[in-house]
Amino acid sequence: MVRRLLLAAVAAIGITGGLAAPARAQQRLVVAAYGGSYESIMRQSVIPAFERSNNARVDYLAGNSSDSLARLQAQRGRQEVGVAVLDDGPMTQAISLGFCQKAADQAAVASLYPVAVMGEGRALGTGFGYTGIAYNTKVFRERNLPVPASWMDLARPEFRRRLAIPGIDNTYGLHILSMMARVNGGSETSIDPGFRAMRERINPNVLAYESSPGKMSEMFQSGEIWLAVWGSSRAAAMVEAGFPMGFVRPREGGVVLMTAACAVEGAPNPDLAQKFLAHLVSAEVQATFSRQYGSGPTNRNTQLPPDVAGKVIYGEEQVRELVSLDWNTINANRTEWTRRWQREVER
Repeated sequence: MVRRLLLAAVAAIGITGGLAAPARAQQRLVVAAYGGSYESIMRQSVIPAFERSNNARVDYLAGNSSDSLARLQAQRGRQEVGVAVLDDGPMTQAISLGFCQKAADQAAVASLYPVAVMGEGRALGTGFGYTGIAYNTKVFRERNLPVPASWMDLARPEFRRRLAIPGIDNTYGLHILSMMARVNGGSETSIDPGFRAMRERINPNVLAYESSPGKMSEMFQSGEIWLAVWGSSRAAAMVEAGFPMGFVRPREGGVVLMTAACAVEGAPNPDLAQKFLAHLVSAEVQATFSRQYGSGPTNRNTQLPPDVAGKVIYGEEQVRELVSLDWNTINANRTEWTRRWQREVER
């Protein structure tokens, strides 16, 4: 009798065990974004919480905006990247090429400053920075040099062969070309004054046209360069590392450099990609990037302590003061401008 009861119990356990729901499979999301300090922050402070709360694994592909956009173009029709993080200019291209699907989380979209909602919600700004003039405060103090106050101060004779500017393959290079056009009577639709100023006024002072953040940092540290056209977050990272770096927003304006993200059309696990996009623009993640990367929050609900708020673009008024460029015109002429830059400027 006891033996029959034990067999029945074992059989019952087998039946119920067979009916138990299997563990939910872990989903995979590929994110293409910047390398360097940005990658470190993503891997250490942003991705782990997302993976835990969504039972997901995030694979990170590091590269600059041009690399990531080229990857999307190469994988058209068989996308692997679920979320792409690009500078605002290349992101405008990505939207126009049909790579970005509309953001699904409307509450996340509504929390952003309007300028951070791109392409009717097909991409969302994840951080504000701006392009300005970075300079070695120790060198300037020792040599009693006045701090640059205008974009045209880059042409001052005392800076001969002491200036570095990223190439036109980099967003910073496009920014300086556009600002040189604007300061000298032109615009993105009338770019000749910009090329003329770069060729005749600025180029004699340029030691290197360098797009690599690592190499730019090395040139500052070695003393080869005293100043550079660079981004606020890059300068903030140098200060954090202990370098005597100052950063100026010229009186003609600092050019907004917004990082932006989009969920890629046609990629695997689109729902997971949408969740990660909303995660990136959440107030918590925005505050993390403000503290650790020096980017201003695009989410209006982000609360920052005074010591952090004073170092980044923060609040309605400061966002309004940023100079925005005509990226549709820039992207339409980028190939031609690149050839012209190589022929006239970086020769």
